[in-house]
Amino acid sequence: MTKSKNESYSRNVVASSIVICIATVITLTFLAVVPVTAAAEEPVEVRVSVPEEIKEGDIFDVTIDIDEVTALDTAQFDLSFDSNAVEVKEVTDGSLEGETISILTWSPIDEGTIRVLLNAEGVEGISGSGYLATIGFEVTGGDESALEISDVVLYNKEAVEIPAKWVNATLKVGGAEDEEDEEDEEDEEDEEEEVGEEVTPGSPKITAFKPADAVVGNAIHESRTFNVTVNQIADISWQINETEVQTNESVTEAAYRNTSAVIGTWNVSVIATNATTGLSVMHTWTWRVTLTATATPSPTLAPGETPTMAPLVTPTAKPATTTRPTAKPKPKSTPTPTPPGFEALFAIVMLAIAYMMLKRR
Repeated sequence: MTKSKNESYSRNVVASSIVICIATVITLTFLAVVPVTAAAEEPVEVRVSVPEEIKEGDIFDVTIDIDEVTALDTAQFDLSFDSNAVEVKEVTDGSLEGETISILTWSPIDEGTIRVLLNAEGVEGISGSGYLATIGFEVTGGDESALEISDVVLYNKEAVEIPAKWVNATLKVGGAEDEEDEEDEEDEEDEEEEVGEEVTPGSPKITAFKPADAVVGNAIHESRTFNVTVNQIADISWQINETEVQTNESVTEAAYRNTSAVIGTWNVSVIATNATTGLSVMHTWTWRVTLTATATPSPTLAPGETPTMAPLVTPTAKPATTTRPTAKPKPKSTPTPTPPGFEALFAIVMLAIAYMMLKRR
């Protein structure tokens, strides 16, 4: 009798152990196949950065800025704008923490929208803050233009998409009044001077002129205004290299404004003539127009040669293609967990065996 009880107890212990083992196997199996979800990444901010002040005719740059990105490898974005207000001239490389982000291609996808594809140099990706690209624009008209970025796609070195959010901007275009105000501010240091030129009695006398300096300079695309005041009513003639470009009749004050001179050195003269006596007086400025504010001026043109208001030469955009790259990095897929198969069947069989052993008690 004692032996039978011992055997029965042993069978109970074995059966209990089997049940515990099966439960443990099932628990571990489910834990193994349940994927671990990582904490969601904060989206990287991509924004359009524009100048505070622009005016019609200006050529300016817009940057696509990015903050705190990790291991950036490739990127793509679309940029939309008002084609009646601005025109894209070129798209150039970006920079992230001093490392170059190269433009692979850019092209218009419709009127007022371009698509830009770029790649970070190296195979490790680039981390930090900077700008993805620089877009050169020219103002062609209008009062403002929205610059809207969309379809931003960022990939890291593992070809995994980086979450992103983007911020648009609006360009404000100043009018002619704003342009004149700006010019007045730039010329504040120019003081009108009383002059003592020798003139024949009865002839007009220039009492003030502006700019005060005999030699003035501007960069191309900038405007320049010349002013003169005489001591009597006179006819005013404005000449560039001895070619008349403007007249003002029966005035004591006059102004000439030029916004389209090409690169070169020009002799700008103002002649005040008394219509009754025919006597006159003249003042001349040397006006140097350069590519930039510090560029070396071209040689002076010969007298009688008129500056030709030729079309501006603008930077040629990089060759573009409307064909999108054939290969595009795809995010690595996460293996899909498969439901337990053999383990579940094994657990069921072991439970059945344990039940039969307990029943035989």
